[in-house]
Amino acid sequence: MQRARAARVARTTSAIDAAVLREVGERGHADLRLASVARRAGVALRTLYLRSEGKDALVDGALRRRAATLGRRVERWQPTATSADGVLDELVALHQRTYRAERLLLESLVTSGAPTAPAILRSLDRVRLAIIARAVDRLERMGALAVARDDAIGLLHAVLAYPTWRAALTGPSRRRAPRLMTEMLRSALLR
Repeated sequence: MQRARAARVARTTSAIDAAVLREVGERGHADLRLASVARRAGVALRTLYLRSEGKDALVDGALRRRAATLGRRVERWQPTATSADGVLDELVALHQRTYRAERLLLESLVTSGAPTAPAILRSLDRVRLAIIARAVDRLERMGALAVARDDAIGLLHAVLAYPTWRAALTGPSRRRAPRLMTEMLRSALLR
């Protein structure tokens, strides 16, 4: 009985979080309407009010839960390649998969205007910096870096940032963007 209730609560929370992210992504934080979220989630408006103190708390909770899940999933990443080219390929592929899977969350954090979005984005960025540093440390141990460690981390951080990635994918290079970014990073960072 308790497991069934817990599963139902988890499904409802997931549906509400997904609806919040879609609504925030489409309308922005300022124009978000709880009635629209409830309709999209398939729950009563009263359910939203029982679960949060209002719009800000609802948006903040959805963004934080989704970001925490993303952070836990990504922070475990370790490069497994035995070549420098392979390490860069894996790092770019990780960013590509993550950005594709979590585009709605990242767009919401970057463009929604939600009050807590910048802090949540910074926490995700710390996770991203840690995995970039892990990859650079691996490249350094291989003797493959042509630049200083901190410069490599800075360049990877800038090039693989979500806004840069979004601009690359929507610009003239479109689907070729990941390959072009990898080639650029290879020529800038590796011996």
